[in-house]
Amino acid sequence: MYYIHDPQTGVITAGELPYFLKSIRCEVVTFYQIERERRKEYLKIYKTRPEEAFDRYAHFDIDPFLYGTFFLELKVTDTGGLGSGSAFDYKRILSATSNDVTHVGPTASAQDTYDLIWSFLMKQNAQLASDTTAAAAGPATDERGCYRGTPADLIELESLAENKDPDRAAYKRVIVDASKPLAAWLRDNAILIAANNLTPAMPSESAEPAQMTYTFSIQVTGGVEAKYSLTSSRWTPAAVQASASAQQFSNLGIYINGPNAVLANGAKSGSAGYAAKTPPLGSKDNPIYTAPSPGGEKSQEFPGRAGAAGRRTGGPRTNGFIVAPVPVFPPTPTPTQ
Repeated sequence: MYYIHDPQTGVITAGELPYFLKSIRCEVVTFYQIERERRKEYLKIYKTRPEEAFDRYAHFDIDPFLYGTFFLELKVTDTGGLGSGSAFDYKRILSATSNDVTHVGPTASAQDTYDLIWSFLMKQNAQLASDTTAAAAGPATDERGCYRGTPADLIELESLAENKDPDRAAYKRVIVDASKPLAAWLRDNAILIAANNLTPAMPSESAEPAQMTYTFSIQVTGGVEAKYSLTSSRWTPAAVQASASAQQFSNLGIYINGPNAVLANGAKSGSAGYAAKTPPLGSKDNPIYTAPSPGGEKSQEFPGRAGAAGRRTGGPRTNGFIVAPVPVFPPTPTPTQ
């Protein structure tokens, strides 16, 4: 326990972490800003041209008043020991027709696992900061912003996301499928998830996107095995087999929250509702009203009446509510692979 293997070695090293974390931050903030701009353009035309609004400006509705989060997990597992191939067979000749063989096959193993989890909060109304440093400057001077120059509009943002002007990026791009930067890939996924909500349809048929979660894992394993064997008139044989291995595991998770992300998590445990609770009948917020009937007698009407018969009329859906607190779980290490 006094000697620990630093998880920041191997696939992602401690020296590379600051630049890697900046890359994740810049890719996600680029996506945030694109989605906000696409939403503004969508709202300008969706009432008159809904099909065009969706085709050109489909987006995931990111809540600017909520935090987003991402976490990085680095794990290393070291394994070593004597394998099952270790054996000591001692032979004694008792007579011309019989032998005595004593077999011993020792095994031993040890496994050490070290895990590091870092969690980060990001305001979902974050704005891209410009970096005026010259393009030829070293990486240490590129820490102030994600891009050289402030993006002016949605077209420029889309161009930066697609990395069409790579000289402006002040960080190393994260590439998905060896072809598309992470910010552009997130934008494309936002278009797909919006198809069940923004496409022209009856409101009762929509499925509201609430949260986007992405997890990326890399696992690398390396090891060595050695075996020694001795055969003689007494040993048949004496063999020692030893092995050692190291497993590097890197896990990146990104959470992007819409306005009802907490309701989506509460729905998993049956703790989320979609209509406001009615106060108790007869309370200050829900009084009982009476009015004279045509025959001169008083009749009771429904609380909060909306028509002649006291029935509620149709209207926009009310905001959701949480019935019980949603449990919060701390980050937990990924199970050993």
